Amino acid sequence: MLVGQRLNLTAFCAVLNALPNVAPSMVRALAPGIAAFLREDYPAMLAEEENGLLPALRRRLLLGDDLDQVIDQLIDEHQRDRLQAISLANRCEEVANGVDDDDLLTLCAGLRSFAEHQRRHLAWEDATILPLAQVRLTADDLARWHRAMHRRN
Repeated sequence: MLVGQRLNLTAFCAVLNALPNVAPSMVRALAPGIAAFLREDYPAMLAEEENGLLPALRRRLLLGDDLDQVIDQLIDEHQRDRLQAISLANRCEEVANGVDDDDLLTLCAGLRSFAEHQRRHLAWEDATILPLAQVRLTADDLARWHRAMHRRN
């Protein structure tokens, strides 16, 4: 499920990156869906990492893994990203209701910046967190996480 969420975020970022190249009417048409993703799907993915993956991994860290600080930094980034996602969702809703094209360009630039940050964040997790999680998490950890994930969704 987490892999699916990460793939969805990657595809979402590709859409955001392409927005400056489409007609303003298309951006307005997509804006409600973008806002919904930023308000619902995106926070759910972050919550899954913070309530599932990261605590499970933190429990399995060994002396010398030195990932506590990385995990803390990821959680801090998640907080900032949540706030930015809410702000962008609000702006998307305004655009859907007919804001002028200058504000549309500003929104597209903000969404593109958000997308680039997300791609870097995913790459950082792919390089630091996920490889160690594959090695450290046990079958019991994964089964427990799977059950908790289904309760949350």
